[in-house]
Amino acid sequence: MSFFKRKIVYIPFIIVVLASGFWYRQYKKNHQPPVYETVRVERGDIIQTVEATGKIESTNNVSLRFEAPGTIASILIKEGDTVKAGALLGNIRLGELDAVVAQAKANLNQKLIGPSEQDKKYYAAAVLSAKASWEQAKVDANSMVKVAQAALETAKNNLKLAEGGDKSQIVNQAYANAVTTFQGTLVKLDDALTQADNILGIDNIFANDSFESYLSTLNASKLSVANGDYLIARQAGQKAREAILPLTLTSDHAKIDIAFVSTEDALVKMNTLLGSVSDVLKATQAIGTLTPSSLNDKKTIIETTRSTISGQYNTVLTQKQSLADAQNSFSTYSIAYTKALQDLEQAKANALTSTQIKEAAYNQAEATFESKVNPPREVDVAALRAALASAVAARDKGVIQAPFDGVITKINKKVGEAVSAADVILEMLSPHFEIKVDIPETDVAKLFVSTNKQVEFTVDALGDEKKFQGQITAIDKAATEIQDVVYYQVHVAVASSTLEQPFKAGMTANVKIKTDSRQNVLFIPLRIVRTRSNGTKYVKTLSNSTEQEVPVKLGLKGDDNKVEILEGLKEKDEVIVSVKK
Repeated sequence: MSFFKRKIVYIPFIIVVLASGFWYRQYKKNHQPPVYETVRVERGDIIQTVEATGKIESTNNVSLRFEAPGTIASILIKEGDTVKAGALLGNIRLGELDAVVAQAKANLNQKLIGPSEQDKKYYAAAVLSAKASWEQAKVDANSMVKVAQAALETAKNNLKLAEGGDKSQIVNQAYANAVTTFQGTLVKLDDALTQADNILGIDNIFANDSFESYLSTLNASKLSVANGDYLIARQAGQKAREAILPLTLTSDHAKIDIAFVSTEDALVKMNTLLGSVSDVLKATQAIGTLTPSSLNDKKTIIETTRSTISGQYNTVLTQKQSLADAQNSFSTYSIAYTKALQDLEQAKANALTSTQIKEAAYNQAEATFESKVNPPREVDVAALRAALASAVAARDKGVIQAPFDGVITKINKKVGEAVSAADVILEMLSPHFEIKVDIPETDVAKLFVSTNKQVEFTVDALGDEKKFQGQITAIDKAATEIQDVVYYQVHVAVASSTLEQPFKAGMTANVKIKTDSRQNVLFIPLRIVRTRSNGTKYVKTLSNSTEQEVPVKLGLKGDDNKVEILEGLKEKDEVIVSVKK
């Protein structure tokens, strides 16, 4: 056999050998054991704190002014002086105010002397004028009652026109419009759920295959929250669908009212889901097949969809208000009729009162005339004595006294300057300080539960080494919304309140509040705890190379991503963080 022929015989054998080797390598590659990243259950202490940053402020920082305009005559202190409450700080020139006091005295003296003949004639004319006003009041009162009676007749006629109540045409049309709005809402809810699923891949598990491994790499908890919100939003959407699909334009009003509740709930939960998906994308890096452009496109789609859901929610609320307005049309006219009845009674009462007032004024004018021709009584000069006292009080407004113990921080005017009542002359600072910090609603609840009101804080200007003590004195009941997050302002009083404190008003303070702690307890990283659709918690453990799902009961969620384990695990158990296959 020639060499060429022998070579041909070996070729099939060589092919079989090569194919066997390739098959073996592929089999070995596909059957490699998984690689686990795990942590062990530890025992130790957990501390839960709330941290925030605020400004040091004086509890009482006031600007002092003269209550009357004038020219400054004296300033008796200088900047930096420590003063006691009630100390005289300065005054304006008091000549004009003294003149007012002198005039008030003159008026009092004139009254004591008695009226002139001309004055007596004046008061006699006043009697005649008061009588004329009384007569006119009677005419006006009669007219007032007639107008109220006419308004009652109009209200009565309007009430008849609005009869029909909840079955009126305007109410039926409002309910029909609501059904149309609901049907449009279902389309938007379906689209929003699809857009969220395109990112999370829950119902359509293949939707995010190309980038699933990159999702929320900066903060794994965001993905867990979003997955939970997806299930909640999907369930709410299905409940809304079940309420809406059977409806027609002539459906029973009670069924449409029920649809309002489920539709609003579905839109709120869908908006929450889209917010969670947005957080997932913000915690996602553009790496691998997920380009920056592709990531930005996904963010834009989610935000646009979220805007659509918010707009539809407002549309549903507007439709709900329109329905309420329609239902209230009859009630409105009923209220107007009732009010018209009340107005008529009030008009009669006012008519009586006004004529009585004018009658009393006439009687007073007569009594005044009589008093003018007789020596003045003490009661007659009481008002003038009060005017004199008022003039003296006005003169005293040209003086500034310290309202409390404190420090003069600034003098804005000089002796000889003309000032108005609006000009700030001096500024005083109380030696007592506090810190105001904004705490998010998720953390402020911990403060209500905690019995510890003590606070530790540092001041940026003095370094982190120096620590100061404070105490929570108040938590505002009113909330403040900052970038869609609800905050409550917490007031922290500085423990030591002396003028020699090393910090000043306006300095930045970093507040740390210990809200709870656990000693010698089991704990694991919070990020490895998983949540089922029914809300129960579990982890995956590794024992003898075997995975196992273990239900767990959680306790305190502390700092550094630690969470207390009450049930389900024991110390040194190996818990799976991730698996690479």
